[in-house]
Amino acid sequence: MAEGTGTSGTTTGTGAAPVVTPDPTTATTTSTTVPITAEQLAAVKPALQQQMLADKADASHAAAKLDQAADSGKLTLDFEAADALIKAVDAARDQVMDLWKRATDQLATPLQLGENPVAKAISARFNDLAVGEDSGAAKALLDLFKVLDDISNALSRNRDTMRDADEEAEKSMKNAGGSW
Repeated sequence: MAEGTGTSGTTTGTGAAPVVTPDPTTATTTSTTVPITAEQLAAVKPALQQQMLADKADASHAAAKLDQAADSGKLTLDFEAADALIKAVDAARDQVMDLWKRATDQLATPLQLGENPVAKAISARFNDLAVGEDSGAAKALLDLFKVLDDISNALSRNRDTMRDADEEAEKSMKNAGGSW
């Protein structure tokens, strides 16, 4: 390590300011998060809302198609695959709910910008963007939870319908003198 540089590597050059050449085996990168301003947030809000609505519509449409396929019997999975898929969807749904609970509590915390009317208005606007009933980030998480719950329910119904049909076929076969 070059003395006084705080990084590993070699120093070259002459004069008062040595040039530090980092050692590629120990070089690291860092990133910083820059807070977004109210103006920046206001500028991107329409695009974010439009994308959120499009994503929600796509997810709802996919869930409806899955639900329809499950109800019509067109969706076929063996019991083990169905159970594994249901378990994975339920785990994702539970993670989204946990994130929603944490995010809602954190995002609902008022900004500490001061007690003047402008500061209070900015704090209220950020709160609406974060946890607003119609367009907040927390609402998007809750919508995703509902879609995942619908998918889980459709898969469970399909699995149960298939299981009932198999049991009925087995019972009919045995009643007819056959073996299953």
